[in-house]
Amino acid sequence: MQTELDTLAEVARVPGDPSDRPSLIQPSRTTSPRISLSQAAIRTSAPSITNLMRMALENPGIVSLAAGFVDQQTLPVDVASRAVGALMADPVEGRRSLQYGTTIGLPELRERLVGRLEGSQGVSPGTYREAIARTVVTTGSAQLIYLVCEALLDPGDIVLVESPTYFVFLGPVETRGARGIRVPIDEGGLRIDALEDAFTRLQAEGQLDRVKLVYTIPEHANPTGISLAADRRRPLVDLVRRWSATAGRRIFLLEDAAYHGLSYGETEPRSLWSLDPDGETVILARTFSKTFSPGVKIGYGILPKGLVEPILRLKGNHDFGSANLNQQLLERVLATGDYDRHVDDLRRLYGRKRDIFLGALDATMGKFGGDVHWTRPHGGLFVWMTLPEGVDTGFEGAFFANCLKQGVLYVPGEYAFAPEPGPAPRNHMRLSFGVPGEPELIEGARRLSAALETSLSP
Repeated sequence: MQTELDTLAEVARVPGDPSDRPSLIQPSRTTSPRISLSQAAIRTSAPSITNLMRMALENPGIVSLAAGFVDQQTLPVDVASRAVGALMADPVEGRRSLQYGTTIGLPELRERLVGRLEGSQGVSPGTYREAIARTVVTTGSAQLIYLVCEALLDPGDIVLVESPTYFVFLGPVETRGARGIRVPIDEGGLRIDALEDAFTRLQAEGQLDRVKLVYTIPEHANPTGISLAADRRRPLVDLVRRWSATAGRRIFLLEDAAYHGLSYGETEPRSLWSLDPDGETVILARTFSKTFSPGVKIGYGILPKGLVEPILRLKGNHDFGSANLNQQLLERVLATGDYDRHVDDLRRLYGRKRDIFLGALDATMGKFGGDVHWTRPHGGLFVWMTLPEGVDTGFEGAFFANCLKQGVLYVPGEYAFAPEPGPAPRNHMRLSFGVPGEPELIEGARRLSAALETSLSP
């Protein structure tokens, strides 16, 4: 079956035979001139989640365990209203908020972000002060991730990623023409021994010079909900630094901490960034989309010195700087303490929803025994479920069709695996407990169980 990408490539191909070329003397009167797209546009696949969003909208009775959105009822309308009202009540501040900002971001916000990082890592105020100059405010962490890929990756370069990983990250890697290579995880997150093996194998194959980046989600990862164990964090940073020295060229470690702060009943370990002694290996990416508002869409990164100017040049071409009003809004809610009170409420709400969903899965899916198992996250919004190997969770599989009949959606796990090495396993799925209400979570688990029972029946 021809895919959308195949169609795009066919339309955009550069003809090799002169007879294929439109005549410049007698232009066609029935067809428009073809569009010649860039190779980056051609190799970029359509987002897989779009189809799921359409299904959810077209079927209002469906229980969607697919979308990784925040709970609609948690969005901080009152907090945002007070903050914006206070800004607009002061004509000077109001006009400053509505004017262009700088490409690197609001100075007060960047200083506050670094100060909060000091507090969360248990170091003295001022310890990280020099990092303020390396802190870039972005339009969510997604923009920072794209900018990092744009700055570092050329076609054929290699990114080592967790297996499974955040499927949206694989998009910019694909756009750049780079290669995503899977590294196994276990219940403690990224396996250090497996990463060592991957570097050793690539060195033996003469490909170490193409490795540019290692990507990890250390807290409550999307899609698995698994966190990187505390005793693996320093060894991970040390391993990447050591292989950088071996390669004779910097290999970066991208720490995507999108779910930092959403822990339920546990203290989060030190960040990887705080364990990088010279600040030249780890790129820290954080966002307020999950802990405050995806509509405000503000994230930030702390970059190694050598990446600051390249990233700012690229970001300047993107947008001259992220929305100034949104930065002023976020700075104000951080300063007043409204943000921290909001996150406390989120932890209580999502912690309860997680407990209800896991309990419902135990009650409905437990009957299948060890052939069906799932993660038990200590934070975040996701559960990763593994079905028997013969059950295909892809869009074309019988299980997905049975789930549609039952009225429940999930994200097929195959999208969370990088292309190499070899075909992705097809018996996994990502489930999100963030959006549905508590009764829907219980019903969604029941519908999943019914769909699986039908799929396993002769």
